[in-house]
Amino acid sequence: MLRVEPDIVQNYVAAGQVQLAFWHVLDHGQSAQAHQAAECAGQQSPIAFWQMHDTLFERQGELWNLENSTLVALAGENGLNTAAFESCLSDQTIIDKIARINQERQTAGIRLRPSFDVNGQIIQGAIPYDSFAQLFDKLLVQ
Repeated sequence: MLRVEPDIVQNYVAAGQVQLAFWHVLDHGQSAQAHQAAECAGQQSPIAFWQMHDTLFERQGELWNLENSTLVALAGENGLNTAAFESCLSDQTIIDKIARINQERQTAGIRLRPSFDVNGQIIQGAIPYDSFAQLFDKLLVQ
């Protein structure tokens, strides 16, 4: 998704034609903390959610022994208020939100990564930008 996301955002999201949403997929103990970090970043700024998401994805090889101090350092690298971020990491409402979204994802039938829900049509697996563009253009003329 990271390869095609910038084009989707530039050509469809910025024009108000497509909304990009994120479904939390909890698959191991460390992943819950990573999802929490993205949500906590998003509390400071909606764009910060996506910046932290991208940072975590790009640097996932460094995150196997994930500790709060590592996440706080990443928050600082992304220009976030690290005290507010660190406080958020223990916020039970964030933990509950992630669990709820994960459950909604499962209920919606999204099982694999990456998966996409385009107007209720579940697309599984990475697809090229041109395939997304064709699908969006088809749906937008209906």
